[in-house]
Amino acid sequence: MRDATALTEPAGSPPAAAPSGPGALSAVKPTSRKTYWETREYVFAAMIAAALLVVASVVIPFTLPLRIPGLANAVNGLFGSFFVVIGLARLRRPGSLILITGIYSLICLMVSPIIFGFVLCGGLFGEVVCSLLFRGYRGKIAPVAGAVLYEMGMFPAAMLLSFFFLPDRYSGIAWWVFIVAEAAIFCTSLAGAMAGLKVAKELSMAGKLRLEK
Repeated sequence: MRDATALTEPAGSPPAAAPSGPGALSAVKPTSRKTYWETREYVFAAMIAAALLVVASVVIPFTLPLRIPGLANAVNGLFGSFFVVIGLARLRRPGSLILITGIYSLICLMVSPIIFGFVLCGGLFGEVVCSLLFRGYRGKIAPVAGAVLYEMGMFPAAMLLSFFFLPDRYSGIAWWVFIVAEAAIFCTSLAGAMAGLKVAKELSMAGKLRLEK
């Protein structure tokens, strides 16, 4: 059955034309183009980067003078992975790790180009592996894997850069020392990442940490 408005229109009449003129522009709602990262996400990533800087500022002055390969990375990994996991659990999207470590490396560039180099290399290494395997940082495994790979990727990059710029610093060290150091970094960063994941879950349940979709 045809509705009442259709009965009042003569048969064969053309459809009503769309309104035109200046008044019609007000009826069209402007569509805002959404960016990949929003302002609050940049701010949160910068806060995580600042936390990493504070951790390194406390740990490195006490451990680096001991000249034990990997000691600074192992101790730093315990606390650094804690904050990295919280950041990845919050942001979740592919590229989250490189966003955090990219901001952090830019801050470190003001301190030393060597630190800038191995921080960025660690972030790139973790980001590439997690992007290929998990396509983001959703769930429980991906954030932990990203944090651990980041911490483990920094150490060999730091050694390579140190050999290039400071060849006398670690000369004459046995190769197995680096394997032991990487194993220690894996253990400490995994412990810190698991603690960070638990804290992120508790904060999310309490409504203190908003997880991105």
